[in-house]
Amino acid sequence: MLKHAVRSRFPIHAGRLLALLAFLLLLGSPIGAQTPGSEPGTLRGQVLGTDGSPISSATVRVLPDGPGALSDGAGRFTVRDVPSGSVQLRVERLGFRSQELSVDAATAGTLEIVLETSPIAVEGVVTTATPTGSGASYQAVQAFNTEELRRLSGTSLGEMLDGQPGLSSRSFGSATARPIIRGFDGERLLVLENGERMGDIQQTAPDHAITLDPMAMDRLEVVRGPASLLYGSSALGGVVNILNRDAPDAWSPGLQGGVSMQGASMNELRAASGRLIHGWDRIGVSGRFTYREAGDGRTPTELIPNSQSQTLSTAFGVGVRTNSFQGGWSVSYHDNDYGVPEFGVETEDGEFVEAQPDMEVRIDRFNTQARGTWELDRWIEAMDFRTTFSRSLQEEGEPGVPAELLELEIDTRLSSSTVLLRHRPTGILDQGVVGFNFLRKDQGVEGLEAYFPGEVLTSVAAYTFQEIPLGLRTRLQLGGRLEQEWLETRTNQFFGSTDMREDNELQVSWSVGLNFQPAAGVEVGTQLARAHRNPTVLERYANGWHAGATRVELGATREPGDPRLASEVGHGLDLFTRFSSERLRLELAGFYNRIDNYVALETLPADCGGIEYRVRADREFPACVQFFSADAEMMGGEATLDVLLTDEIRARVVSDFVRGTRRDGDQDPLPFIPPFRTSLELERDWGRASLGGTFRFVNSQSRVPDDELPTNSYTLMALNGTWAVDPQGQHRISFTVDNLLDTSYQDHLSVVRRFPAPVSPDNPARFEMPGRNITVSYRWMF
Repeated sequence: MLKHAVRSRFPIHAGRLLALLAFLLLLGSPIGAQTPGSEPGTLRGQVLGTDGSPISSATVRVLPDGPGALSDGAGRFTVRDVPSGSVQLRVERLGFRSQELSVDAATAGTLEIVLETSPIAVEGVVTTATPTGSGASYQAVQAFNTEELRRLSGTSLGEMLDGQPGLSSRSFGSATARPIIRGFDGERLLVLENGERMGDIQQTAPDHAITLDPMAMDRLEVVRGPASLLYGSSALGGVVNILNRDAPDAWSPGLQGGVSMQGASMNELRAASGRLIHGWDRIGVSGRFTYREAGDGRTPTELIPNSQSQTLSTAFGVGVRTNSFQGGWSVSYHDNDYGVPEFGVETEDGEFVEAQPDMEVRIDRFNTQARGTWELDRWIEAMDFRTTFSRSLQEEGEPGVPAELLELEIDTRLSSSTVLLRHRPTGILDQGVVGFNFLRKDQGVEGLEAYFPGEVLTSVAAYTFQEIPLGLRTRLQLGGRLEQEWLETRTNQFFGSTDMREDNELQVSWSVGLNFQPAAGVEVGTQLARAHRNPTVLERYANGWHAGATRVELGATREPGDPRLASEVGHGLDLFTRFSSERLRLELAGFYNRIDNYVALETLPADCGGIEYRVRADREFPACVQFFSADAEMMGGEATLDVLLTDEIRARVVSDFVRGTRRDGDQDPLPFIPPFRTSLELERDWGRASLGGTFRFVNSQSRVPDDELPTNSYTLMALNGTWAVDPQGQHRISFTVDNLLDTSYQDHLSVVRRFPAPVSPDNPARFEMPGRNITVSYRWMF
C-alpha cells in the first residue's frame, strides 16, 4: 500500500499559545491565591479504579459526621477542616465497593485510593454530561473503562459500540464504522478526544474514518441526547468522548506500562500496541504506539474486495502535578489507509461491471493537546483549561498516482480552546460551571474531484451549567449557551470567486433538568433541551462526484440564488429511571426530539434527474444523492437489565428502538433509521477466568423512504472469554467469536452497496455483513 507524502508541515502559533498559557499560569499562581499550598487540616488525594482510571463523584467523608467532598472528573478531592490527629475516612461510590482507612491530615500527603467494582457495575459519573461532577444525571449516559473497552474489541469505534443501549454503527467497511446514537449520525453526533473536537472529517461522509485507534482508548463516555449546551453545534443527537492518557493524569513512582497484541480471522487482522509511563513525585511521562493491519473482509459467501486497512498511531505526553495544579501536554500522530469497496459502472456495450477495486482513502492527522486544572481556593475554586490543535490531510484516489492526479485532497486545520470556571456554592446554587470556547477551522479542498468548496469557520461561545439542590434527594439543573459562528467559503479549481459565500449564525442553546433519588439505588432524571446544528459547506454547496463514497453528491444550495439551507433546531425531551441493588440493575430511558429543518439525503435517478453537476460529469452510472431539508421528529427508548443470577453468573438484557418521521407532506419515514433490537448476554466469572455468550435479535426494517432498501430480520450469536494467566492478572488472554454460526445477513445501516449478477441499476443490493470472526488478544501489564 503506497504511502503519500505530506507536502506541508503543521505550523502551530506557538507564541500565542505560550502567552495564553503563561497568563493562565499567572492566574493560578500563589500571586492570586488566598491560601497557597496545602495547610494542616486539609486532606487531598485521588480516587482511582483498579485499572488506574479516575473515579468521579466518589464521596469522601470523615466519620462519623465529619467534613467531606466529592471527587471531580479526574478523581481528585479536597476535604477541608479535618480534625487534627488520626481520623477514619470513608470513600464510596455507587457501583464500587466502599473503603475505609485511617489517616492523619498533618502527615498523609496526597492520598491515592483505589476502589474495586461491585458485582453489578454501574457507570461512574459521566463528566461529559455533568461537568460539576455532582453525581446527578439528567439524561441517559454510559461509560466504559479500560477493561470493558478491551472486551469490546473491534477495528473501529463504531464496531466496538454497536449493540450497546441506543448505539448502533454506520458501516462502510470495518475501517470506517462510526457510532450512531438513537438514529442520529454524521454531523448530529459529536466525537471528542479528551473533551475537544478531533479536527478530522469523519462526520461528513460514510467513507471517512475516526482518526484514533480503539487500542489507544482508556475510557469512553457516551451522552445519549442533546448536548449543544456544553459542546455547541453538531451535538444535537449526542456525544462520544474518547479519553486517553497520552498526557498522564495519574501515575506511581517508577516505570509502568503494558503491551497488547491482537489477531482476527475474518480479515486476517494483526495488531499490536504498547504504552510506557514513568513517574516521579510531580512529573509523569508517557509514550504509546499502535499498529494495525487488516486484509479484505469476508462474508459467509465471499470476500468484500478492497476493504483492507492499515493504521499507525503514536503519542508522547507529559503530566505535572503540584499542590494547586495538575495538567499535561501531549502530541500524537495518526496514519490511516483503507480501501473503498468496489462499485458498478456501465461499459460501452451497456453491461454493468465492478470498477475501481483499488480506490483508497489515506489520512494523516497530527494533534497536540494541553490541559490544566488550577485550584484557586477562592469563590472560583478551580479553573480547567483545554486546548487542541489538529492538522488532518485526507486523500482519496487510486494508489501510486502523482499529487496532480489525486481525485480529492482535504486539508483541515482546527484549533479549539475551552476554559471552565468552577465556582463554590452560592445562594441557592450548588457548585456550578461557567465556560468559554473558541474554535477555528480552516479547510482546503483540492483535486480532480473537489466537489465542494473549502471553508474558514470561526465560533465563539459562552455558557453556564448550574445545579440547585431542592432538598436532600432532588436537584434542578439549569443552563444556557450563546454561540456566534462565522463561515466563509474558500475557492478551488471548480468554485471561483463568484461562487464564494459568507454567512453567520447566532445560536441559543439551553437545558432544564431534574434529578430525583427517592431511595438508595433509585434514580429518576429528566431533561428538556434546545439544541442546534448549522449546515455544513458540503450540505449546502456540494456539486459533483465524490470518489470515496462512489456517488454524486448535490448540495441543497448548489448555485447562487438557490434557497438557503437553514440551521437545524431541535427541542428534545429525555426521561430515564434507574434501580440498583446488590444483585440487580434496571434502566429504562425514553426520548422525543422535534427538529426543524432536518437535513437528510434522498436518492435521485441514475442520471441525477437531469441535474447538471460541475465535478467529473463524465462519470458513467453514478449513484446520485441530494441534500434536502424538512421538519422531522425522532422518538424511541432503551431498556437495560443486569441481574446477578448467582455469585458467579451474570445476565444482561438490552432492547432499543427508534422511529424517525418527516413532519411535512405524507409524514414519510426518515432515511437510515435503526430497526428494533434486543440481546441477551450470559457470563460466568470464576475470578481468574470468565466465559460468556450473546444472543442478538435484530428486527426487519421495512419502514423506509421510497429510495431506500428494506432489510430482513436476523439473529446472531457470539462467544467471549478471558483468562488471567498469573494470579496477579498481569498477563491476560481474551477471545471473542462474533457471528458464531456464520450467518448471512444485511445490516440496515450499512452503506456498502454492490450490484450482483445480473447486474443492473434496477437490482441493487448491499454486501452481506462479515461472517464468523475469531479474535484473540494478549495483554501484559507491568
